Amino acid sequence: MKLVILHSSDTHGFLMPTDYQDKNDYNAPISLSRVSTLVKSQKEKYGAENVLVTDSGDCLQGSPLASYCHTLPEEKGLWAFTQAYNEVGYDARVFGNHDFNYGLDYLSYYVENNKSNFITDNVLDAETNTPFLGQEYKIVERAGLKIGIMGITTQYISHWEPEEHIKGLKFTSGFEALSKLAKKLRPQVDVLVALYHGGCDSDPISGVATEPHTGENEGYKILTQIPEIDAFLTGHQHRRLNLVKNNTAIVQPGYRGEAVAKVVLDVEKTASGKAKIKNIDTELLDTKDYAPDPKIESIVKELDEQTQKWLDKPIAHLSEPAPIENAIQGRIKGAPFVNLIQQMQLWFTNADVSATAIMSETAKGFSKNVTMREVLLNYPYANQLCIVNVSGKDLREIIEYACGFLEKDKDGNIKFIDRWITPKPMLYHYDMFYPVQYEADLSKPVGQRLTKLKLHGEDVEDNKNYRLAVNNYRALGGGFYPAYSMDKIEKTFDQDYVQMFSEYLTQNDVVVDTKPNFKFY
Repeated sequence: MKLVILHSSDTHGFLMPTDYQDKNDYNAPISLSRVSTLVKSQKEKYGAENVLVTDSGDCLQGSPLASYCHTLPEEKGLWAFTQAYNEVGYDARVFGNHDFNYGLDYLSYYVENNKSNFITDNVLDAETNTPFLGQEYKIVERAGLKIGIMGITTQYISHWEPEEHIKGLKFTSGFEALSKLAKKLRPQVDVLVALYHGGCDSDPISGVATEPHTGENEGYKILTQIPEIDAFLTGHQHRRLNLVKNNTAIVQPGYRGEAVAKVVLDVEKTASGKAKIKNIDTELLDTKDYAPDPKIESIVKELDEQTQKWLDKPIAHLSEPAPIENAIQGRIKGAPFVNLIQQMQLWFTNADVSATAIMSETAKGFSKNVTMREVLLNYPYANQLCIVNVSGKDLREIIEYACGFLEKDKDGNIKFIDRWITPKPMLYHYDMFYPVQYEADLSKPVGQRLTKLKLHGEDVEDNKNYRLAVNNYRALGGGFYPAYSMDKIEKTFDQDYVQMFSEYLTQNDVVVDTKPNFKFY
């Protein structure tokens, strides 16, 4: 008998086949609507009774449509949004870290109106130690088999989300949760599956570390130390991954609904009734080969039309555009749009120094007539702005860390080192700093590269205190930077970046600083 598992993750609210760059283009090779058609096609091929459908989170935030939903009463925007996910027919799901971005009331409404079961083995009520808005596990029957489903979410959420978004919750190690539960469930089921909104901090094949082992991505440890798991269905890193290691399938289907991971387990029952897996196959099915599901399109048609109108809403007029010609070069050489973000952060905080990243590889910056579309396409994350108190020594360490992202190739060209490009592009971790003047010699060892670091013409002093404006994701530890810690946060602003852009651009006669303030050689 064959059990087919279909797994999505990190759809980020891209319900329709568009990235919203061009309001007339609905041919993008992504979307939940394409995922839905693929799932229904596979169920027709194999028989619905032989197919298990799962998802590893990050659904509520990421697309312009998801952002627009959050501006509406929940019974209007979020209700339709939720019905679209219901149409896919998921059997089990877990939360992603971005599903907490809008707070627990918003997430609760989504869960309560969702037909699927949520498994939350390591997202717990802090008082009762019981699963938050979900259940510890689920056992279903497919293909004549009993299938146990466990589910965990990256424990690092508490490092990123403001307290009011996760009040009353406790995030524990996913590895520890699954270690205990797998031993309990294994004797009760024929097949054991684990959903994880998280990935691997080491290469699944070689075991070589691909990022610091902070506990954010515990996948390699789970894969190699919990042998009871037959299928390990992951997400969070936006990777395309399908392989078999230690007799366990491990998959990850990219993001925005670009693919669905497929695991086929060929299982036989012995004379004693015990199940034995004879073969495991994995593959990624690209959704571009499947037409959008007309049922999902019908559910979200009005919401999508309203989103497009909202995106074209003008916010402000600039005397000159603030472009990014190229995201990579903007990081290396600077760009007017980057300086605009920095100027905005300093205006809100009156801090000494500002730090920001380019958040989108397709960012183009602002035209003279800034619309909501431009804001969301350039800054798609629901971050908040913080003031962090740092010493000059801290600031130097933070900037040195950012300089460590770069190297020179054999021809002397400046480039980003591979670990920030593969296996997952993570250049949103690379910060630039303003208005400090800094220069770095990339031939020097990492951590010793700064040859100049001045603020308003004066050297930054190790023992002097400085106020740094930076988003809450970074201030709470995102990106593995040194010197940041929760106790250094002086203030967190209530507005998100969309609200801040609107306020800053409408209340100021903005003159964008176009001069670069950093140099690498």
